[in-house]
Amino acid sequence: MMAFPASRKPIVLTLSLLIFATCVSVGTAEDPRTTKFTITLDRGPDIGQNFGSLFEVTSEDGALVIGAGFQNLYNTRCRADRHAVQFFVRPTDGDRTFTVESLPRPNDLCGTYLLGCDEVVRSICGGLKSWDAQSKTWHGETDIGGTQERMRVGDGLLEFGDSAVKYRGRIILASPERGGYQLFFYALGHLCFYHVDRGDRGYRPYQDDADGFSKLYACPWTPQESEVDLSKAVVQTLPVVGETTFAWGQFGRQIVTGSNIGGFYVFEDGRWRMLLEPNLKVSYQLYSTVAFYDRLLMGQYPTGRLFEYDGRTITDRTGWPPVLPGVSTSSREAQTTVIFAGELLAGVWPWGELWRYSPDAKKWIFMQRMFDHPELSDTIVHPYDVENRGNPVSNQWGQRVTSLVPCGPALVVSTSAKSPCDWEPERYPFLAPDKWKSYGSVYRLTMPGHLGARTAWTDGPTKIELSIRGAEMSIAQDGKPLAAATVTGPLADKLRRLSRLKPIRWGDGIYGKFAGPRIEGTLLP
Repeated sequence: MMAFPASRKPIVLTLSLLIFATCVSVGTAEDPRTTKFTITLDRGPDIGQNFGSLFEVTSEDGALVIGAGFQNLYNTRCRADRHAVQFFVRPTDGDRTFTVESLPRPNDLCGTYLLGCDEVVRSICGGLKSWDAQSKTWHGETDIGGTQERMRVGDGLLEFGDSAVKYRGRIILASPERGGYQLFFYALGHLCFYHVDRGDRGYRPYQDDADGFSKLYACPWTPQESEVDLSKAVVQTLPVVGETTFAWGQFGRQIVTGSNIGGFYVFEDGRWRMLLEPNLKVSYQLYSTVAFYDRLLMGQYPTGRLFEYDGRTITDRTGWPPVLPGVSTSSREAQTTVIFAGELLAGVWPWGELWRYSPDAKKWIFMQRMFDHPELSDTIVHPYDVENRGNPVSNQWGQRVTSLVPCGPALVVSTSAKSPCDWEPERYPFLAPDKWKSYGSVYRLTMPGHLGARTAWTDGPTKIELSIRGAEMSIAQDGKPLAAATVTGPLADKLRRLSRLKPIRWGDGIYGKFAGPRIEGTLLP
């Protein structure tokens, strides 16, 4: 079973960690004084690491958990914003309310994937577009050399695309002369990627480089360097030509990746090692990774479950999440995961299911399907299997939840068919007149008890202030307000009744342990 954090020690012991050995008064419903969690942290030099939790605490009556941290998340080729802090209040009984609002579509493709960076959500399919929340419109952006994926490193922007990488607008890694670089990931001071040259042939066992190859690279690089030096790269030739990935991940001092044909590779202590061998005869693919307390959870196909990784072994978590009643148990895929409002959410193919897990109630709760058609059936595996028979891709109209992107107080959700294709009325008349528009839709989901904000990068210590006054939540950094929200519904009533807290676990929580060199926390009721 997964070890939850109540019995573990935080990374850094300071005097402030010992102050709260007894319960702390934080006000009453009649006197909703401001409760302020002030955390001084040093994240260290930004080398692509994940920063982890700031704190987590339970109310004395056990009704609420309050916490904050930085998400460690990668969803099918897009990494979550590492610099965005999340502040949450969750009920321990798992009972929550949420709302879903439909947003305009970014294009007319039957699918899209979203990227969040610097509190801007971008659609990366059918041309790069950014969402303007004020005007509620999508704006086209110029692809710089095809660059689409991006991440903030320090106070600069690292951009990936078209086999090349840029930092601060300058190319630091050019395209190779042969094959292409695929799926970049920067973490722990190393730029990692797959170098693939399969020619026009299918997957096959590796023989020699002349016949084709897939290679894993880990190139040492920091923002202080003008370019990536490939001569210093640690390179692993993979067993199968054509291996690539859908998901990278970071666990402690390890960088991990699962290949599209079942290989699982770990980079640690300056070398690659293979934990799982690829198998051309058995489907085994990983689509997402998310830090969850002291484990890395990974969304898998064909079980549709989350597998956990503890740094040594991979374990299938039975029933994480369950199978929706009324559908087939075959060919399921947990494509997307996220920590939102202090809970774990997962999006599952092929019926577009959205689930959430309460860590306190220890139960999965079905939220909703992100599609309203067709009716559920366990006599078929994918939606429209019968109607689509005879077309080139038999499961093209399976239903994906492609993205779960936190942005401010909301979670932005997107959908897709198996691939973001054009709808052809003559070939797919069963989706007329408007059913096809469910594929490629974007939604804004809100759930009381969540607030997020982009933090500014600082070389050295910074102070994050997370405040609660009655049902009001707010975030500030170094005295500058960043975000605020009002908690509504039943959770607001519980929050107003909050009076005392159990001892606070600084530097520990649902986002994993804090990974910087220093963290100190104080509570000011």
